[in-house]
Amino acid sequence: MRELKLRGGKRWEVLFREGNWLVGLYCPEHASREQVEVLEKHDFPELFYLVEGDVTLLIGEKCKEVELTKDKVVVVEDWHNAYGKGKVLVVEREGVKTEFKQLRKTS
Repeated sequence: MRELKLRGGKRWEVLFREGNWLVGLYCPEHASREQVEVLEKHDFPELFYLVEGDVTLLIGEKCKEVELTKDKVVVVEDWHNAYGKGKVLVVEREGVKTEFKQLRKTS
């Protein structure tokens, strides 16, 4: 048995690696949708589960808002980012290729 502590505070912390998969804790760095300037997309699906707080995923090039709740798991295969304050458990494949898309120019 392994016990993992969900500390939070960092944007991304890998908690566990096994074979081709990893589990991490994600704490969004953006407080609002307006702060999100970049979307990312991986070459494998990524699973999101809300542990605590209020976190909204932005999905697709049009940034559809998907509010995470403790009673659902969201699997993302499209462009995405997130905002809010909370902790999200993420399961993804090790060694994914990631693309980035700028939403607007940074100053």
